[in-house]
Amino acid sequence: MTLILLLDILAVGSLCVVVLKRGFEGALPLAAFLLILFPNESQIQLPGLFDFTTQRIVVAALIVLYFSHGRRQRESEHKNPLPLRYLILLVIGWMLLSSVNSVVPSVSIKATLSQVFDFFVPYYIYAKTVSKTETVHEILFAFVSGTFLCSIFGFFEAYQGWSVLSLFPALASRFSGIAGIAADRGVRVQSTFGHAILFGAALAMAIPLALYLLTVTENKWRKLFLWAAILLMFVNIYKTGSRGPWMALVLSLAILLVMGRGLMRKYLILIVTLAVIVLVARPGVWNTIADLYGETINPTTVQGQSYEWRYLLYDISKKELSKSVGRSLWGYGPESFYFLGLTAPFMVDGEMHMVKVESCDSAVVELMMDTGYVGFFLVAALLLKAGLVTLRNFFRMSKPENSLCVVFFANLAAFCFLMTSVELFNWGQQAYLLWIIIALSMIYPACSKRVSSPLAVIEPQSLARRWAEPVVATRK
Repeated sequence: MTLILLLDILAVGSLCVVVLKRGFEGALPLAAFLLILFPNESQIQLPGLFDFTTQRIVVAALIVLYFSHGRRQRESEHKNPLPLRYLILLVIGWMLLSSVNSVVPSVSIKATLSQVFDFFVPYYIYAKTVSKTETVHEILFAFVSGTFLCSIFGFFEAYQGWSVLSLFPALASRFSGIAGIAADRGVRVQSTFGHAILFGAALAMAIPLALYLLTVTENKWRKLFLWAAILLMFVNIYKTGSRGPWMALVLSLAILLVMGRGLMRKYLILIVTLAVIVLVARPGVWNTIADLYGETINPTTVQGQSYEWRYLLYDISKKELSKSVGRSLWGYGPESFYFLGLTAPFMVDGEMHMVKVESCDSAVVELMMDTGYVGFFLVAALLLKAGLVTLRNFFRMSKPENSLCVVFFANLAAFCFLMTSVELFNWGQQAYLLWIIIALSMIYPACSKRVSSPLAVIEPQSLARRWAEPVVATRK
């Protein structure tokens, strides 16, 4: 408890100091760093009320600072309407309707309020406050820096057997019992995240961001840091032992390779070359990947059953939602899945058994069960519009400024792909990353138009000084 209190005080205090020195917009990169860094275990539990995680403390501090220091700046510099506002309001409204008709109304209402506070509020603040390309780059660097620090923790977890989560009180979660050490794949690093899959999802999004930042800086020390971060993040995503994030990263890099230009493609070719060298020099790495693939398509293995379970979840959800028109429309209520007591026939050790459904390894299934088909299609429309707008901006903006749109699009595509097999949409650090990326992707073209000088490059300083001093930018 003492450690958590100290971390909360440090987080809020550092935000206040940076706001006083650099203004509210200048503190947004630090907030992004803090949101990606702290585990869910860093929380103060109040029975019957909301859990006060460090992330929620950071968001609460942002709200207070926004109204005390940031609103005037926003009104004078950024008067454009909130992007995606109608779809977001529809999603929130439908979640409330689902909560009213929930099988566990109190749980669902709390879940809805939590999602609004945790994700839609940061989206609003970032979308209404960020006004400069330099700030966009600083926020991306903050995400990469936070994921890099998590990767350092992950490195020690993989090779020394020490987890940073051991510093925090043990906390039951929806992944309890399957995180960390798994009998089928040994130690799967999760760093400060709730599960190795969630850590892998964040890495799959952070690596493309780091690649982009490499293309907009010419300082050798900054490049060295970014290359070190990329290499360490690759080691960590391999050590997560998670198939979904591996494929999401491949999807992201393929998008960048096809749509990226110039340095982006050169760096990708270099990374592919390094990957081939590693696979040749360390055949055990290739054997691990090949064996995991072979076990995935074998329904008699643990990995194969895990893969088959995801398809079974879709069948379960369709069956349950078909029981009534109302449930098919608005579902059973947010966060209600684990209260339904579902069972399903499943093959175990070659025999068919009725097993209790204790996990929902799909954000798509969870959305359908929680908010019905209407709620799912509203969220899908929201994410689809964000992706299409980002893609449209890529074709409309001039070069090389439009290259960041490709990275945003790759991030959104990777996250949507992972939603089909991972429950990651409405909780965890990776969800904060998603909503801030969506906000940045929506306002980036307007920010780019405000900058008459070339794109920004942040000089290598200590992380604290980067957020406490103005940024000087140069680029060829």
